[in-house]
Amino acid sequence: RPVGRVELPTPFSPNRQSYQREVARLLERAKLGPRDPRRNARAADPALEEHPVLADPDLTERLKAAATADRIERELGDLVTKVRGRSRSVARRFDQVLEILGARGYVDGWSLTDRGTRLACLFHECDLLVAETLHHGLLDDLEPAALAGLVSVFVYEHRSSEPPPAPWFPSADVRRRWQAIEKLARGLNGVEDVAGLPLTRAPDPTFLAIAFAWAAGEGFAEVVEAEELSGGDFVRTTKQLIDLLRQLGQHAPRPETARAAEQAADLLFRGVVAASTVVGVGDEEGPGDDPARAIVG
Repeated sequence: RPVGRVELPTPFSPNRQSYQREVARLLERAKLGPRDPRRNARAADPALEEHPVLADPDLTERLKAAATADRIERELGDLVTKVRGRSRSVARRFDQVLEILGARGYVDGWSLTDRGTRLACLFHECDLLVAETLHHGLLDDLEPAALAGLVSVFVYEHRSSEPPPAPWFPSADVRRRWQAIEKLARGLNGVEDVAGLPLTRAPDPTFLAIAFAWAAGEGFAEVVEAEELSGGDFVRTTKQLIDLLRQLGQHAPRPETARAAEQAADLLFRGVVAASTVVGVGDEEGPGDDPARAIVG
C-alpha cells in the first residue's frame, strides 16, 4: 500500500548523479503515512480481521524479529553446506595425496617409511620431486660444483617474457641426469593432473651454468654479465640454492652425496652472496635496485 508520494524532477535523467542526489533529498523530506501491519494483513486476508495477533501492540517489532530469525537461519544453513563441501574436498584431496605417496613408497598405511621421513624433512616447493631425484640416485657421485648446478634446477624459475637461453651443461653425464629429472617431473605432473591436485613446478635448467661457474670459483662480474642477470636475482637465487643444498647435506641417503652437498653450499657462500647475508640485502630490493652491484661498487 502506498505510504507517500514524491514528485520526481524533470527532465527524467535517472543515470545522472545530480538527478540521483536530488531524488534522494526528496525521499528524505517526503511525508509518509503510518505503516500499520494490521491494516496490511487485513487487506491481504479479510478473515484475519478478528485474529488475536493483530491486537498485539508489539506486532511490528515481532515481525521484524521473525524476519531476521528466518534470514539468519538461511545464512546458517548456507554456511553449514559450504563447510561440509569444503571438508569433503579437503578429505578427498588428502586421500589423493596419500595414494600418490603410498604408490611411491613414502607411506605405509598411516606410517612413514624411511623415504617418507626424508621427504618430511625437506622444506621446498618441489619437495616430492627432490625426494624422487634423491631416491633414483641422480644426485650421487657428482663433484660439488656440478651438484650445485644440477640442484639449481629446483630453485630457479625463468619468468621473463623473453625465451630462456639454451641450457648449458658441464658434462654429458650432468645433461643425462637433467633429462632424467625432467622425465620424473613430467611423470609426477601427470599423476597430479589425473588426481586433480596442484602441479609441482617444473624444474628449470637456466641457472645451472651460473651456479656451476660460481661454485667453480668464477668471478661475480663474469658470471652476471655473461648471463645478463641482475645482481639481486643472482644473490637471491644462490641463497635459495644454498639452503636446499644444506638440507640435502643433512638428509641425503648416501653420506658421500651429503658431503658433496655441504661442500657445494660452502663453495657458493662467498663474495657478494656472503656479504648480502651480513648486511641483509638481496631479498627485498625494489624495482631497479641491485644490491649485489652496490656491494661491489
